[in-house]
Amino acid sequence: MTLNKIILLGVLITTLISCSKSSKNKSSFLYENGESSVELVILNGNDFLIYDVPILADFKWKKIDPKTGSILGTGIKMLGTDNGITKTEITVPSNYLDSDTLNIKLRFEINGEKTGTEFNVPIKSEK
Repeated sequence: MTLNKIILLGVLITTLISCSKSSKNKSSFLYENGESSVELVILNGNDFLIYDVPILADFKWKKIDPKTGSILGTGIKMLGTDNGITKTEITVPSNYLDSDTLNIKLRFEINGEKTGTEFNVPIKSEK
């Protein structure tokens, strides 16, 4: 193999690895409709909640007016909305839910049309 082929192979492998990492970083909690979207971002970096532990989470609205929206779910405390981000604190009490999943319902408007989505967020014990 020539040096140019080795360098090209190295660049190709690096590109493939970086592409696979970026697809893994895609949010599990994302609703998209055309150019509009809402995403739940759990700020501790996990894709789950922990029973009885207050966890900060943001709902990021893109081309959706958060004033038209509502967020419903057990243990969700609204902290405020600024620049298209609704800040919340989620504390799910242990033994409150039938399953280890928090169902978060969102209702909002896109171009004057009422719509909604649900995010099913896993919950784990701290142990």
